[in-house]
Amino acid sequence: NCQMPLLFYSLNLMLSLKADVLTVEYAYNRSRDFKVLDEDGRTRWLTTDVQSAYQALNGHRSYKKITFIGKSLGTKAMGHVLANEAIPAAVNAVWLTPLLKDESLREQIKKYTGRSLFVIGTADPHHDAGYMKEIQEATKGYVLLIEEADHLLNVKDDVKRSIQELEKVMDGIKVFVNG
Repeated sequence: NCQMPLLFYSLNLMLSLKADVLTVEYAYNRSRDFKVLDEDGRTRWLTTDVQSAYQALNGHRSYKKITFIGKSLGTKAMGHVLANEAIPAAVNAVWLTPLLKDESLREQIKKYTGRSLFVIGTADPHHDAGYMKEIQEATKGYVLLIEEADHLLNVKDDVKRSIQELEKVMDGIKVFVNG
């Protein structure tokens, strides 16, 4: 959720850069109806929600520059919007712990021609060096690989290093967004 460190600090970083911010809180883990769906049903629900949020954003104001920041399931939502919606030319995509083993997401990422920053840990079960290389080469994106970090970008049994890595991620996002 948006109160976890990666998204919480990303949100605050964007606010400090004077960006308007729209957060989409996925509470699917609390929905019995969502949990009983198969993978296709869950994906349809997710993409419908995020498409509605994106269309609502566009209905209020026209933006020249947009930065999408998604983590895990949120990267699936980003992939859908970037592949299926009319988006402005100046779009940044920050993919935090992307679900690299999801083939449809990898295909959506590879079709996206805007700027990308990929952030993932080597101990993340979704990390795959071959898939990362594939999407990095296709997008000419930047990769911030966190050694020994898991899906939350925490380093096991090392709180101090986990915090230091979080700082590196925020610095990396800031440099990326500022061009």
